[in-house]
Amino acid sequence: MNMKEQNALPIVFASFFKSGFKAKRTRAFILLSLIPVLLMLIMRVMETAGSLAANDAANFFAKVMLVLYFQLLVPVLALFFGSTIVNDELDNKTLVYLTTVPVRRRAVLLGKYLAAFLQAALLVGCGFLLCFLAANITRLGDAAAWEELAVFLGTSLLSLFCYSALFTAAGAFMKKSILIGLFFVFGWESVVQYFPGVTQKFTIIHWVKSLLPVPPGEGGFLIFQLQPSPPLESVLVLLAAGFLFLILAVFIFERKEYILSDNA
Repeated sequence: MNMKEQNALPIVFASFFKSGFKAKRTRAFILLSLIPVLLMLIMRVMETAGSLAANDAANFFAKVMLVLYFQLLVPVLALFFGSTIVNDELDNKTLVYLTTVPVRRRAVLLGKYLAAFLQAALLVGCGFLLCFLAANITRLGDAAAWEELAVFLGTSLLSLFCYSALFTAAGAFMKKSILIGLFFVFGWESVVQYFPGVTQKFTIIHWVKSLLPVPPGEGGFLIFQLQPSPPLESVLVLLAAGFLFLILAVFIFERKEYILSDNA
């Protein structure tokens, strides 16, 4: 197939975006993203039935759902979508085709990245929207609730962008990057974020949590030991880090010679 250079990126994006939703992995992640929604609906039904006190569902959202999304679901989705952008082609022995067509490698990587990012963003955004609506059904007439939702969704997209760009760079550098990614998410990020002082700033989750509109005492373990950075600084750091990781991923992918073997 002959693709003109200027048309390569949208063609790669469209192709992998359509095929991505047919993958078994994506279907499994769709089910995973619906689990928090199911939990939130159960809490709401129990509250309506009188089994729980008033506002218990909202408290459950603040103390459990936010932790589940921002410390587990978003990083894990970013890890699996980002790290497989290059590694899937190595495993399927299709990287030779993608890198020998008359298209620059960066168009291939960026097209696949945009497709993976949009797929993950749809999963996270739709699930989070349903959870928020279930938790705040009594506040839907309050403008502050919708402002809160906009901040949550914007923060989740920034978080997903930064994490997925990082794991795309790691996937371009090494085949077994998913193992390093798991250590990063469940090791480094899960521990260092609770250290006092400037150490917190060496994690992505610190900058993410600094943007969340969670009052003290309502975020549970999510904001334990948090010494938040200014919102504008947090946004700029997440954007700068995400673009830096993406540039690094392109740099590696354009220069590395990949070995298509079972031991690559």
